[in-house]
Amino acid sequence: MSDDIRVRVLGPVEIAGPHGPVALRGRGHRTLLARLALRPGQPVASSALIDALWDHAPPTAPKTLRSHVAHMRRDLRAADVLNMIVTRDPGYLLRIPPFSVDVVRFESLARRGRQALSGGDHRAAADQLQAALALWRGDALGDCRQGQWVRQEAARLGDARLDAQEDLIGAELALGRHGEVLGELSGLVVTHPFRERLWELLMLALYRSGRQAEALAAFRRARSTLVEQLGVEPGTRLRQLETAILAEEPVQEPPVSLQAVVSGLPAELTSFVGREEELAKLGGMFAGGRLVTLVGTGGVGKSRLALRCAGQLGASVHGGVRLVELAGLRDRALVPHAVAEALGVRDQSGRPLADVLVDVLRDQDVLVVLDNCEHLLDACADFVSALLRGCPRLLMLVTSRQPLGVEGEQVLIVPPMPVEHAAMRLFAERARAVVADFAVTADNVRVVESLCRLLDGIPLAIELATLVLRTLSPEQILSRLDDRFALLSGARRGVMARHQTMRAAVEWSFELCTPAERQLWSQLSVFAGSFDLEAVEQVCDGDFAQVARLVDKSVLSSRTVRGVVRYRLLETLRQFGAERLLADGCTESLRRKHLVWCQRLASWGEREWFGPNQALVFSRIHADRANFRAALEFCLESDPAAGLRLAGTLWFYWIGCGVFAEGRRWLDALLRLPFRGVERHKALWVNGYVATLQGDTEAAVGLLDECRAQSDDFVALAYATYVRGAAAVFDDDLTTGSDLLAEANHALTRLGELDSNVVMTKVALAITAAFAGDLPSAVALAQEAHAVAEHHGEQWALAYAHYVLAFAACLQGALAQAIAHAKKCLAVKQTFNDLLGIAVSVELLALLATMSGDPDRAATLLGAAANIWPRVGVPLFGSRNFAAPHEQCEQLARQALGDRRFELAFVAGTRLSIDQAVATALNSGESRSGAHRM
Repeated sequence: MSDDIRVRVLGPVEIAGPHGPVALRGRGHRTLLARLALRPGQPVASSALIDALWDHAPPTAPKTLRSHVAHMRRDLRAADVLNMIVTRDPGYLLRIPPFSVDVVRFESLARRGRQALSGGDHRAAADQLQAALALWRGDALGDCRQGQWVRQEAARLGDARLDAQEDLIGAELALGRHGEVLGELSGLVVTHPFRERLWELLMLALYRSGRQAEALAAFRRARSTLVEQLGVEPGTRLRQLETAILAEEPVQEPPVSLQAVVSGLPAELTSFVGREEELAKLGGMFAGGRLVTLVGTGGVGKSRLALRCAGQLGASVHGGVRLVELAGLRDRALVPHAVAEALGVRDQSGRPLADVLVDVLRDQDVLVVLDNCEHLLDACADFVSALLRGCPRLLMLVTSRQPLGVEGEQVLIVPPMPVEHAAMRLFAERARAVVADFAVTADNVRVVESLCRLLDGIPLAIELATLVLRTLSPEQILSRLDDRFALLSGARRGVMARHQTMRAAVEWSFELCTPAERQLWSQLSVFAGSFDLEAVEQVCDGDFAQVARLVDKSVLSSRTVRGVVRYRLLETLRQFGAERLLADGCTESLRRKHLVWCQRLASWGEREWFGPNQALVFSRIHADRANFRAALEFCLESDPAAGLRLAGTLWFYWIGCGVFAEGRRWLDALLRLPFRGVERHKALWVNGYVATLQGDTEAAVGLLDECRAQSDDFVALAYATYVRGAAAVFDDDLTTGSDLLAEANHALTRLGELDSNVVMTKVALAITAAFAGDLPSAVALAQEAHAVAEHHGEQWALAYAHYVLAFAACLQGALAQAIAHAKKCLAVKQTFNDLLGIAVSVELLALLATMSGDPDRAATLLGAAANIWPRVGVPLFGSRNFAAPHEQCEQLARQALGDRRFELAFVAGTRLSIDQAVATALNSGESRSGAHRM
């Protein structure tokens, strides 16, 4: 073939022969030529050409393709361009020197420019990159048929062009041409507002031009753009650059990505998003060893991360990088052959191929990427061990859903993407490839965040979801995620079959498991959220060995919480397991076993709550809250008696751990069911208790009176009487409240009941006495409650006893004693996330701050309390008696500060988080100005 043939695709697709341009008949011919030209000299399968020409190929596509080729050959012959399109199994190839295609020349020049830039030869870099960019005449493939392949290739080439522009600007900045690049940079950040490297270059150019303020303003624009449109904060490098500019320190040009320098790797078709932390870890791991295995669930992005890492490491590996893809391999004996093929090693000696490869690689400095090893694990483990033992300079990067388990292996678990940053950014970028004008806005940012969270931050699931944007809005996709396997089934050409749909990806993992492991996977789908080994043993009859194998195979993730390892199925894997469980006809029986386990755990928590293990009970029950929700949901559908029993047993969690709203929701729903068994009695007084603490005493009275109307369950009657008395106190009916509380206290003592609520009956009597002005009785009752709780190691009710003692001491003017008691109450309530206890303690400490001469702190604490009450219920229960200290505090603080200063401090308090509010209240040594600043 003559060297005077030229094919150009970086702009309108053109071909020129020895006599000048050759006319192309239309978009179909231009698309066909471009598809062949991007792999000059290499055969392109007919199926790939058909995919390029049609998104949905008609039955006549093969015939039409042959017709296109025949017409193009005639047109080329007429221009004296002979035998350019050659039939070569499994399709056709373009017989033309690679450098006759402008893309090849561009990529070569850009690669050399990037190498020169990374090597510090900025003049050579600028020359090479300018020559590369001069080859562009417009948008790549702009006049081709706009199908999926064209869009992907145009996006890839556009990114490569932008990379080269960034590199050129970096070289120009290194040469001191700050002013010359400012105009171009200003336009580029408008056109490509999410490219952080462009913002870095713009800030650097402004800073080096002596325009520090404008450089910092550019950072603020970048941050605003990223936060408002993508919901993410700027990356580490951009933030570090801002810090350096603020400090007026010298700064270097942004680092060069060496990904395109390396041979042996496929070009990236889409932008690489996130994974900065994993990439940094990988670099450090290779500094300490020669074998790293990336492990993670299907679709999490192991292969993409491995290729990006290899690209970055490749510049420092003299022998280059070689990729060995094993996904399509089924015969374990062919692993060495696949590696030999990737390395270009041929041997006909009859020796074991592994030995041949050791001889070839013994003195070579090469990085081999072994991708998708999970289905050939033993063969890969043996082969990798042999290579590493015999080749001291060889590096190997492996991807698998399970570690190889060989000596010297370092394992990096690739987690799902963090939702708030990388996952949402990935969604936004992939969505724009499908719907050009898609943007994450203030209107849809929460929907996109919820989508990414429900998709577990799995890149494959997110990318498949964006394909659906052609027909559904983000809101519609979110509403249909219950059937995610049907929804995420938009098959993609040009990718492995098991990555074409989410179901295929998960089924691949399922097939890699043994029958026993598959059964356990299905059974584990009955759990919601996380679970521990004891739960697996009781509900699924599984054992540690089976669980460990599922962790190894990236089916289960694990995390240590307070010294206990908890496991979790990603929601996508859980739904798949649930489908299998349903198909096996085991769903009902497993959900009942799960319910029994939940009831057993709740009963343990109720017993242990009254004692020294309250903090442990809180953390354990809170960790399994998703499982309790699943069990209660099942009860609403199938077993109201069990649901009422479980919801009633969990009274200590709803009331003691600040979960009023959720407890009320379940109890209301269960009590509406037409069931009248004995389980209803406890649920009634527990729900009345929650409603009372929310300030909804009207609803509480109805629930409690129903419970008290039954005559057989004396224990439920006694507790209902206690809560009914508390409700009367909250309604400021101190006489009725005192009578009912005394009755309840007597009944509970007679019945031999002793738990936190029995202690709280005495506490309620004490606060009632205090409101009535009988401080000696109030103190005596509170001290009695304190003594009982302390004797048993109970903390939750003990804290309320401290509250009453603080209140009484405040009324007596013993401020130091009152503050000490109030702080003890608050510290305990924070442990249990008891928002009611936190709110009343902060209110009382606000009054004590005013009385101690610190009105600024008092106003701030009042604002903090005002921010907490809506999460509890009616502020101060709507009670005049409970509100009196609040009103006294506000009156004293306003008198001391004036309205304006009071409002400023109050508003500052409303901005505090709960933890900040608690810290402010507990830190009595803080200055007034410090409290006001918070």
